[in-house]
Amino acid sequence: MSDKARYALEKSIPELEDLEKRGLFQRKEINMIVRRRTDFEHRISGRGSKPKDYLLYIKFEKTLDKLRKKRIQRLKDHIDMTPSISNWSISQRILIIFKKATNKFPSDMELWANYLKFARKQESVKVVYDIYSKLLSLQPRNIDVWLSGAKWEYEYNKNVKGARALFKRCLRFNLNEERVWIEFIKFELNYLSKLLTRRKLLQLVSERSQIEDLENESKKEGTKNDDDIDVEDIVTLNVGDDEINSELNALPEMNVSTLGSIEDNPVLRGDLIMTLYNVFIETMIKNLEKEYQHNNQINIKDNEINDEKYKLIMKLSNKILSLIDKFDILDRIHMCDYIIDDLNKRFENDINVLLLKLTLSLRYVSIDDDEFINKLQENVKLYQSWKSKVKIDDKIKEKVRESYVKYLNDKYLIHSQGETQSLLQLLLKKL
Repeated sequence: MSDKARYALEKSIPELEDLEKRGLFQRKEINMIVRRRTDFEHRISGRGSKPKDYLLYIKFEKTLDKLRKKRIQRLKDHIDMTPSISNWSISQRILIIFKKATNKFPSDMELWANYLKFARKQESVKVVYDIYSKLLSLQPRNIDVWLSGAKWEYEYNKNVKGARALFKRCLRFNLNEERVWIEFIKFELNYLSKLLTRRKLLQLVSERSQIEDLENESKKEGTKNDDDIDVEDIVTLNVGDDEINSELNALPEMNVSTLGSIEDNPVLRGDLIMTLYNVFIETMIKNLEKEYQHNNQINIKDNEINDEKYKLIMKLSNKILSLIDKFDILDRIHMCDYIIDDLNKRFENDINVLLLKLTLSLRYVSIDDDEFINKLQENVKLYQSWKSKVKIDDKIKEKVRESYVKYLNDKYLIHSQGETQSLLQLLLKKL
């Protein structure tokens, strides 16, 4: 038996003695546990050990702990219920086995995933932070790990600042990854939505009441983290100056005042999220241009590159618009208008962009809304005014008209009936 295996088994003696003393396991069962642990220790300490060996060892320990808990529940009226070493020793052993496993097989994501899952279940904040820190140091370009860490920081620790810090650090290593940017914007939209929903439910109108609520929430968050960990140091990674480029420096500082209302505070209106959107789009455009340069595609014409840019920008913009659509408490019209205006500046007189602009006021109008008829009539007047005043090619006008009629038909007419259907048919006939 190796010294490491012997040492691990000797450390479990006080726990086994406690289990026997409390009457949870008999001597025969204790001997069986020792034999199984000896066998597993031999397996994992050998040169030919595999990740599966560690997982089987952990499975055995988990089963043993479940049995211990069941027996405590069954015998609670007949045994000493004072917490002792056997209450926590098995979970500590499992964490140690996971640590050994990930040290030996640092690239095995199944081990890391199970390690994280178990540590979270134990609600050990310090251990979870240590796992993320080590894993991200080993795999800084693994997007799934960064997003998992940010999600845990936000949803479990209720720590917006810490989650935001993880997103920004992730971008240092994965700047050109579309998925990271989309998730970052989604996170900010989600946070802003929850903030406004809470204020609406609690009727926090005045800035004083909002400050008091934020202070109370901060106190609650402070009690969650019992290990006194500075969330700014969740993951300490050394990043060279060459990696801190202009795109990252252009990211907006989101930790600004969120007091007030949507009407008087641009932050609550979504302006900072729109700045984040700008940086995202520009970064993706630069990445596309670099790809063409890297591939030495000299023979490709400018109009072909522009076509690719158009497809990229329209695809990304529509993804962000679809995200915004999900958060009805936000000033969605304001944010959508910002994005559509940006598209209009880039692609003037583009049919798809013009349709987005003309139908913006109907974007969140349902056929069941009380004001549906009035809003529809106003929108039709807006379209007719645009058609009579704008000076563009008649062919473009005709295509916009066709697209506009199709939009009204697909969104409203096919779902309508009765008087509403008759009115829609009349309007579409005039168009």
